Amino acid sequence: MTVVEIVRQSLQIGRSHKSLWLFAFVVGLGSGGGGGGGGTAGSGGAPGALVAAIVAAALVAIVAGVLMRLVSEGALIEGVSRAHRQEALSVREGFRIGWAHCGVLFRIAAIYVMATLVSIFVLAAPYVLAVRLLGRGVLVPLAIATLIVAVPWLVTLYAVQALASRIAVLEERHALDAIRKARLFLHGRMRHALKLMVAAFVGTLFVVAVGVIAIGPFVLLLVAAARLLGTAPVAVIGALTLVPAVFVLVAFMGTVQSAAWTLGYLEQAERRS
Repeated sequence: MTVVEIVRQSLQIGRSHKSLWLFAFVVGLGSGGGGGGGGTAGSGGAPGALVAAIVAAALVAIVAGVLMRLVSEGALIEGVSRAHRQEALSVREGFRIGWAHCGVLFRIAAIYVMATLVSIFVLAAPYVLAVRLLGRGVLVPLAIATLIVAVPWLVTLYAVQALASRIAVLEERHALDAIRKARLFLHGRMRHALKLMVAAFVGTLFVVAVGVIAIGPFVLLLVAAARLLGTAPVAVIGALTLVPAVFVLVAFMGTVQSAAWTLGYLEQAERRS
């Protein structure tokens, strides 16, 4: 499949399988990233019990968010696979399948994060040491050399993680087994993996562009109406209309980002069988 075909099929799945929207929304939010900085405490200081409660609530929210992200990823991978076979996945089935695979997906993600951090340290340490010993004159040449090595390696790690997640869910494999098969899968198929990355990126840009074109004028209209009607009624109208629109937009983003990899893996798996 070409990049355009992958994007088209991903969007078709998002349009035809609304039962995947909840999972795709969570995946889309997680892929969007974004970490807000913590606020500063008041000058008087909060009571210890209140601080402990806030920290505990924050930890619970983080754990719940990570868990929901893993469940949604597993459900969406299976949902896209079923859609590829012209089958459907209900929300209930999605939760069941996602929960069954959240452990292995967590282990794959943890191994990927650790491998990425170690790789960055190994690549950055000689660079920092050389700059300190030889001076800033080698800053640019060494930076270029480090990037030449780092970018392909980090891209490969990401591709292994993405493929291993699909192998673990679709073939019921353990984390290390899925990672080993993903490495073997990539041999001679790195161009295919890069195509899937491009498809996910292009598809996301397309969804964002459509969203801006569709929602942008309405937002401007609400801003203009706020001057005439007041903030409160316009805020209510905006919440009732924009929240569902943003939900669908993010869901389509999550569908495209996940489906590109799942469809790409399924295509190659079908060729081998």
